[in-house]
Amino acid sequence: MALGTNNGSQLYGGFHYGNWMNDRIRYLGGLFGAKFNLKYYPTASLGSVDLSLEGVYFFQEMDVRIGNSDFFIGGAYSYMSSKPTLDGISDPLLHSKDGRLGWRVMYDTRNNQFSPQQGTKAGLKVDYHRKAFGGQFDYQKYNAYAQHHTRLSQNWGLGVRGDVKSISDNVEFPASIYARPYIEMRGIAAMRYQADNTALGEIELSYDIDERWTVLGFVGAATAFNHDESIAKSQVHYTRGGGFRYLIARQLGLRVGVDVAKGPEEWTTYIQFGSAWK
Repeated sequence: MALGTNNGSQLYGGFHYGNWMNDRIRYLGGLFGAKFNLKYYPTASLGSVDLSLEGVYFFQEMDVRIGNSDFFIGGAYSYMSSKPTLDGISDPLLHSKDGRLGWRVMYDTRNNQFSPQQGTKAGLKVDYHRKAFGGQFDYQKYNAYAQHHTRLSQNWGLGVRGDVKSISDNVEFPASIYARPYIEMRGIAAMRYQADNTALGEIELSYDIDERWTVLGFVGAATAFNHDESIAKSQVHYTRGGGFRYLIARQLGLRVGVDVAKGPEEWTTYIQFGSAWK
């Protein structure tokens, strides 16, 4: 695959996603090269600086079903080399390597992995970034998430989502530029609100016009705060938007479409392959 944006960002590479042994084993792996041109906010209250991240990303993930249950246990490995450029300045001291080995547990009853209309997916991920795994930093990341899809009637569907991320307080510079969690939600730019911890919730209501076409609307709220700050006093950021899906691959249950969302700053358009919630 390859893609690009009008600000010069590029992504190219290949991946494989497969279900083996009647969905007893799920695998995802790939190798990508990328250059992302972003706005980086050292703190939410200060202005942005231009950030360009160029590098290579290799990853392997595997989940194994526990018996005949809906629970999975899995592991992941990734390696990333990056060359950040801040405000046009590329310093070799900013170049970095990051190696990660992680484990996770997951509960999944969704009726489709691409565009679910019913079921629940919930899990916990713990990632250890270590020099021993090929990187140059030692820190941990944590992620707890849940999403639930249900049918209100034959045509109406409802989805709810919650996500919490956190990072240990020993992450070093320059890894702190890209490693700290940021709010990942439609309507908010990547890395716009970044901190030691993030928490978000989102609700999506959909209506099936017919077997192929679906329209939807969504609202969400999220916050980002550091370890020395209280979540009760952190600023909450709200989003809203709508979109549509078209059932492009009936056998896979894959729907594609477009979402338009408004966050605190701007309107954003997204091309979606399957659900917006992964």
